[in-house]
Amino acid sequence: MAGPVDKPDGNDESTMIADVGVKALVRANRSRSVLEQVGGPGAPRSFPLELAELVIGRALEVHVSIESRLLSRRHAAITRAGAEYRVTDLDSANGIYLNGVKVHSAILHGGDTLQIGDVVMVFREGS
Repeated sequence: MAGPVDKPDGNDESTMIADVGVKALVRANRSRSVLEQVGGPGAPRSFPLELAELVIGRALEVHVSIESRLLSRRHAAITRAGAEYRVTDLDSANGIYLNGVKVHSAILHGGDTLQIGDVVMVFREGS
């Protein structure tokens, strides 16, 4: 941030010039995408998608740990590339279902339902 600016008329009022990037303002005003867990152990709860990769499973070491015998230790990953999010099965035992269809990897869209074992999540796209 820059300091006060002298006014040419000699007025003792000061104006501060702020050096704020447009990208920073856009990020600050943008809501984040989230996964809302709507079914299964621990529901309801919400997981903001703030990381470039979010791993879901039953292991304690993953980003989203859910106690369910139907989940693999490292079951699925949500990855972000720009404004796009992708879900990928991490070679789990029970697979992943996107809107009722078994997939290995797919792009997520707002309102998509993701089922991982007995856990049901809804992808909410940020603005």
